[in-house]
Amino acid sequence: MPDLARQLFGDDAPAKRLALIVDLDDTVCTGFDCPLRPALDVLVRVHRQKVEVHYVTARTEASRAGTDAFIAEHKLPGHRNVHYCPKWHGTRRHKADLHRTLAREFQVLASIGDLDEEEGEAARLAGVPFVLVDPARPAGAWAAVAELIAAVQGFRVEDGS
Repeated sequence: MPDLARQLFGDDAPAKRLALIVDLDDTVCTGFDCPLRPALDVLVRVHRQKVEVHYVTARTEASRAGTDAFIAEHKLPGHRNVHYCPKWHGTRRHKADLHRTLAREFQVLASIGDLDEEEGEAARLAGVPFVLVDPARPAGAWAAVAELIAAVQGFRVEDGS
């Protein structure tokens, strides 16, 4: 739709909404539900009205209850934007298709994940910047993502009163 809007309205077309694409396993958590603190520290500060978080995961619908519980327990944004991998779909294709779709609909700040051959490849094919996470030392990658979010004023401002 944004391409159609640009054709119809030219430069007066509304800007695309901002988004962040996030892998779950070994990026936000390990062992399915053990959180990586640097990921949580960044994600809980995201201003939900400014940056939409989308989780593109290899997890299937069978893991929905546990995934939803993890996201709710840690008060993470994007609980309605978890894109599960269909059983009949390969992980790489699933992630590539979703990255392309999201890149068309949103201005994607970055995709963050732990597998260059999955999330990295999907991001490159969609023209989206990719941040590679080392699950043993995730702080650096999440600091890079935090800088991108801060650059677009995408964090909530805490009221000091």
